[in-house]
Amino acid sequence: MFEVNGVYANRIGKYTVLEINSPKMRVRYEDGSQADLNINVQARIWENIAAEMEAQEAKRSARAARQGGTINQHFLKVISLPDTDDLTFPGWPERVILAATQENVETVKKGDRIIVYLIEPQIFFAVATITSDPFEYNPKEYFFNVDHNQAHFFSIDIDAEAHSLKQAVSIDSVELESYPNLMKMRLQPESFLKMSEDDFELLAELLTEVSEDDEEDLEDEEEYEEEDIE
Repeated sequence: MFEVNGVYANRIGKYTVLEINSPKMRVRYEDGSQADLNINVQARIWENIAAEMEAQEAKRSARAARQGGTINQHFLKVISLPDTDDLTFPGWPERVILAATQENVETVKKGDRIIVYLIEPQIFFAVATITSDPFEYNPKEYFFNVDHNQAHFFSIDIDAEAHSLKQAVSIDSVELESYPNLMKMRLQPESFLKMSEDDFELLAELLTEVSEDDEEDLEDEEEYEEEDIE
């Protein structure tokens, strides 16, 4: 299975095979460190990793086929929320988001997915899908406090959202490969930050769980109120 100068991986990372002296082989990791590894053990690990990679590729291919051969992009949509007592912000009730720059207009496409990140409380708030091409509209109609009378927007569908700061996903509760230092970054409100699909899926799953828990709690409250009325 293994060959000298071949590149493989284990749970530590990628490595290059330097020598093979069964039952061991000498390898060099990407950071320059070397190790003697058991060939049989590494073979099982490599087979598992290869299977995981094939499964991920199959998942991406199936998604692309469903979407007519196009692969959607994933973004963090950065929004400023100075007043954390109210989780409503411009455009959200109308289900639109602002394309603040011409680059946004040209880069973001219908079908792309977003995670809404609120700067001040440092939380991931919602998952949404862009459902329209960019269109021009008066930002004041969506309660944006701006000087100009026209701006570009995207329509969105909300797939899942938190309904309070407590229920949202805090930045310090997750690790993102795309932005490991997001907490320390100086972020521009209304910007789009491109992120990996894996990071998106992680946050989307967490926010979906939060949203489903909210719905269950609401149903329980409604049942309790109905019992009191009876």
